Amino acid sequence: MSNVTLSIDDTLLSQSREFAASQGKSLNGLIRQLLIKATAKPGAQDWFEGFALISEQALGDSGGWKFNREEIYDDCY
Repeated sequence: MSNVTLSIDDTLLSQSREFAASQGKSLNGLIRQLLIKATAKPGAQDWFEGFALISEQALGDSGGWKFNREEIYDDCY
């Protein structure tokens, strides 16, 4: 990844950091997400927002279960 330097007013920077923290994100992550949304192809934004919503709501607890490739293939055929 490349690094980018931005010039931002101190007040805006402070408010942006607070907003990012309230969303559970770093300022870097917030800016990246906004740029992804701004540059997405038409129709992709709906997919992205849906994916982001599901990702935020997912608890991500498999209870220790790990997938087994053979079991997955057996379920498919």
